[in-house]
Amino acid sequence: MHVTGIIVEYNPMHNGHCYHIRKARETTGADAIVAVMSGYFLQRGEPAVLNKWARTQMALQNGVDLVLELPVVYSTQSARFFALGSVATLDALGVVDSLCFGSEAGNLHTLQKASALISEQPFLLQTLQKEELSRGTSYPRAMADALRRYVAMKEDLDAAVFDQPNNMLGIEYLHALITLNSKIKPFTIRRIAAPYHEETFNHTAIASATAIRKSIMEDRISAAFSFMPENNAAILAKEINEGRAPVSWESFARPIVSLLVRAHVKELTRYLHIDEGLAERLRFAAARNTEMHALIRDVKTKRYTWTRIQRALTALLLGLTKEQAENLELTKGPSYIRVLGFNERGRELLKSANVRSRVPIFTKIKREIPRMMEWDLTASRLYMLAYKSLHQEYFRRELQHPVMDVQGDS
Repeated sequence: MHVTGIIVEYNPMHNGHCYHIRKARETTGADAIVAVMSGYFLQRGEPAVLNKWARTQMALQNGVDLVLELPVVYSTQSARFFALGSVATLDALGVVDSLCFGSEAGNLHTLQKASALISEQPFLLQTLQKEELSRGTSYPRAMADALRRYVAMKEDLDAAVFDQPNNMLGIEYLHALITLNSKIKPFTIRRIAAPYHEETFNHTAIASATAIRKSIMEDRISAAFSFMPENNAAILAKEINEGRAPVSWESFARPIVSLLVRAHVKELTRYLHIDEGLAERLRFAAARNTEMHALIRDVKTKRYTWTRIQRALTALLLGLTKEQAENLELTKGPSYIRVLGFNERGRELLKSANVRSRVPIFTKIKREIPRMMEWDLTASRLYMLAYKSLHQEYFRRELQHPVMDVQGDS
C-alpha cells in the first residue's frame, strides 16, 4: 500500500482542498491519504473558524483516510517549525511513503534548489538578510527580500518563487525532510484559481479559504456554501446552528484585553514571540481598544506583522512562555501522535502504524499524557469558551472522543 501524507488546516475545507486530495492520489499513486491537521489554533496565529472535530469529519468525507493532529506548539509557529512538526509527525508514523503539497510554482526541482539555498545559508545571503533586518523589516520579509537579491546575483532561479506563501511553506517542508533524514519522497502540485489571501469570490468553483471565512463571519453563509462540497456545507451549517461556530479572534477579546492591561511590559516579554517593543505596543493598544481587529491593526508595523502579532497573542492566551517552549525541545519533533479520525482504510493503516511508529499513538486522552499534549488540552478549553452555549460535555468529548469513522463502525 502506497501512503501519501498531506499537511492541512481546512479552515474550512473547500473545493480547492478536494482538488488537492484528488491530485495527490493521482500524482503519487496513493492507496491511502494521511493528513496532519492543525487543531484549534492555526499557523497564522488565529483560532480556527470551526473546531477540529468538525474539520476532521469534513476531511474523512472527502478523501482523507486518517487524520492526525499537529500539536498546538507547532501549529502556531513560524513556517519552519510548522513544517518541522508536520513532517516529523508523518515521518514518525512509520508508514508514509510520500508527501504531496500544493505550491504556486508547481515545480519540485525549483523548490528543492530554493530549499538547498536556505539550508546552506551562504555568507552573502546572511549579510543581505542582516541588511534587510536593519531596515526594520519583519524576519520573514527580510529573508524573502534577501533571497531575492541573492538569487538575482548568484543563482539561476526565479526570485519570484520566494514571494508566494505556499512556495515558502513547500521549501520548509523540503528542508524538514532533509533535516530529519527522512525517506519520504516529496511531490508538489500547482495550486489553482484563488490566491491564498484573496478576500472576494470570483466565478470559478474554487475560492480562497480567506474569502470563505469572510463570508461566514459576515453571515453570508450561502455564499460560502457555493465553494464547498455539499456534505461539508451541511457540517458547517450544523456547527453554526448549534452555537459552536464561527469562532474568531473577537471571541477572545475580553480575556486578551484583560491579560494585556494587567501585565507589565517585563512580564509580557516572558511569552513566546513577544519582545519589549511588541509588549509596549500591545499594552498601549489594549488601553484604547476592546475589539481584536482594531487592537491588532493599531499594533501592526513593518517589523510586527499581523501574523507575528496573532502568534504572540495566542502564546499569551495559552500562557506559553519562551522558557516553556525551549523546554519542549521543538527541534526534535512531536513526542506523540494524536489521532483525530479515520475510515476503514485508515483503521488498517493504524494497525501497521502501531507497530512501526517511533512515538506513542493516542486515539483518546489517557491519565498520563506527554507534557507537549497538555498544551493541546489548554487550547481546547480556551477555544470552547467561544461557544455560544458552553457545556462540560464538550470538554469531556475532547478527552474521550471516539475517533470518527465515516463507515459508521468506530
